Amino acid sequence: MTRIVLVWIVFFVFSSVTGQGLEIGVYAEPQLAWINSDEGNISANGSIFNLNTGIEFDIYFMPNYALSLGLNLNNQGGKLLYGDPIQFQQTSTTLSIPANTELKHNLQYVGIPLGLKLKTEELGYTTIYFHGGFSPLINLKAITSDGASLDGENIKPEVNMFNLNYFIEAGIEYRLAGNTALIFGFKWSAGFLDVTKNDFANNNLSSAGLHLGLLF
Repeated sequence: MTRIVLVWIVFFVFSSVTGQGLEIGVYAEPQLAWINSDEGNISANGSIFNLNTGIEFDIYFMPNYALSLGLNLNNQGGKLLYGDPIQFQQTSTTLSIPANTELKHNLQYVGIPLGLKLKTEELGYTTIYFHGGFSPLINLKAITSDGASLDGENIKPEVNMFNLNYFIEAGIEYRLAGNTALIFGFKWSAGFLDVTKNDFANNNLSSAGLHLGLLF
């Protein structure tokens, strides 16, 4: 937590020093999320619809170039088919899953995206932008279900607290008045780290969806 506070302090000090301007945006990202696995007996078996919402600060060090820092509540997850029996550790018990079971994992994270944003010159009322960077993630919840006997089982002890994603985004800003603009973009995100604590498989998050926002 101390490191996060220090990052925010440095961010706003840098904004004051550069004097190029600060833009604030709020956004919602309806997205399809899925989990990939490198274990042969665990296979990706579909995506789930989730929502990522947050706030973003853009510091312009040149007229069309900005450093960005955000804070979001990112809902991720996906469906996995387990060919072999598997056990998940819970807070005080162990959850035993039989072979050939499909589980839908819903994972919730706090994300702190850091990136670089590039914009074109405004044409009419429209600006095209490109945005990319990294997003450290802190896990808040991990719930699994199979659509039958399991309904919202807590498997947070099985999930790593920290994760790291990269993201690529492109879209347009449509200026309404002054500095106020509507944002519409497409975003892709994928994970570097294993979601789970087990050693026999690497399970990585991915997502793709829309970026809908309002810029101030």
